[in-house]
Amino acid sequence: MIFRRQESFRYTFNNPVECLFKIIRIDDVPTSSEFGQGEIIDISPSGLKMTTPLNLSPTLKKIEVEIHFDIDDWTYQIPGVIQWQKKELLTNGYSYGIKLDSTDEIAANIIDGLKQHAENMLKLKKFK
Repeated sequence: MIFRRQESFRYTFNNPVECLFKIIRIDDVPTSSEFGQGEIIDISPSGLKMTTPLNLSPTLKKIEVEIHFDIDDWTYQIPGVIQWQKKELLTNGYSYGIKLDSTDEIAANIIDGLKQHAENMLKLKKFK
């Protein structure tokens, strides 16, 4: 398993963001799976941590996924490659580190969406 956390920032959500994902390639062979459900724990412009009850076994093969999610008013549909998998004993599920295949434009959109989300969270805290 490879753990790389050398990025300049990573945003951790107070409440995980629901997402849908599907497998689009296994070892560079195109495939199409059904959508699975997951939750995004944290995100950066180039990667994210997702949990799901599904065991995707990325140690055996290179698995590419497409992840669909919303952050406030921003909608994303981004491909990525599973980098690592960890069994979560408390939830009986799995965590995955996913390297996003994001362009400069997608990375900028993620940053803008996170800025808006953080602003909205601050406003909510002020009114509580």
